Amino acid sequence: MATDVDGRVRRTDGSVIGGLYAAGACASNIAQDGNGYCSGTQLGEGSYFGRRAGRHAAGATG
Repeated sequence: MATDVDGRVRRTDGSVIGGLYAAGACASNIAQDGNGYCSGTQLGEGSYFGRRAGRHAAGATG
């Protein structure tokens, strides 16, 4: 799935789906296609983008 830098999930037209966030291997992994995936490769991306998504979600209203 495609996300923006704040972890918001995007539709195929690029628009954001309100209130839907994703982080970790499903959204921001170096090996998104599964080829070459090995345990632990997502820890950095999951931590960084999970924190961004959490901050954005906490600041979102509505």
